[in-house]
Amino acid sequence: MLSEVAEDGASGLSRVLRRASSGDEDAAAITVSALVRSVRPLTALDAHEFLRRAHIRETDLAGDISPGQRVALVSVVDRFSHLHPPRL
Repeated sequence: MLSEVAEDGASGLSRVLRRASSGDEDAAAITVSALVRSVRPLTALDAHEFLRRAHIRETDLAGDISPGQRVALVSVVDRFSHLHPPRL
């Protein structure tokens, strides 16, 4: 799942978080911080800031965040990804 997020960025993050909220036990057991750190070209500092903006702790599991947190996180990651596309 981390490779899916690394490859697809915000859309991959959104898919994994939706699966986690729909009962996929594997997706639900991953920390949100690990998922966000998988998005390229985010740095660890970016990931920390985005989690803070979405009111998500570093230790929160993907299956435990609220729909509002999920939307806020994907929104900020998507906005960043559009402004800073990964370099090839």
